[in-house]
Amino acid sequence: MDKYDKQFDDFLCIRTMEDMVEDIEQKLDETGDSLYQATYYKDLVKLFNEVPMEPEDTLVDYGCGLGRVLFYANNRHYCKTTGIEGNADIYGKLMENVKGYQGTFLEQEDRMKFYNVSALDYQISPEDNYFYFFNPFSHEVFREVIEKIMESAKAHPRDINLLVYYPTYQYLRVIRESKMFIQKKFIKLSNYEKDHDEKVIVYHLSKGFLGL
Repeated sequence: MDKYDKQFDDFLCIRTMEDMVEDIEQKLDETGDSLYQATYYKDLVKLFNEVPMEPEDTLVDYGCGLGRVLFYANNRHYCKTTGIEGNADIYGKLMENVKGYQGTFLEQEDRMKFYNVSALDYQISPEDNYFYFFNPFSHEVFREVIEKIMESAKAHPRDINLLVYYPTYQYLRVIRESKMFIQKKFIKLSNYEKDHDEKVIVYHLSKGFLGL
């Protein structure tokens, strides 16, 4: 167990270590769903050093798991957050974290939303402008999600940012083929020298590019 991650969990009054889902992972593996993987807090610190957010911004995490990214971002930047988690068992544990976090950091209930729905069933809000992905589903589903994001940007003009952690070749190809996003930042994370996939690529879609 990473002591640094444990200290952050304790501060935020949540439990997001991977041992929290040991009883669920076997079922996930059997169904072919993505196994639970939490982003290291030290990497979240570096990421949000590079990607500052304002209170009026909304961060959406697809496949949010136990909510680590969202609780950290809300606590650091006071941004609004939305978590999408399709697995009912993990969602139940996520709700325990919501109770712990909001019971300590008051007045956050109206700024944080969580949905137990599939990625494609989530109706993107006109306020959603930051989207975080840690390979939560297949690249085919990712393509459909990106299309929904672009449709939302056209219907409700705003700048959009994608935060793509540990991106697969297929994910990057989907973004490139959309021809709508430009690479804004390339953030090397703590283990990048050993594993060059340990990075976050930030992509930006400007409402000006849409001609709106």
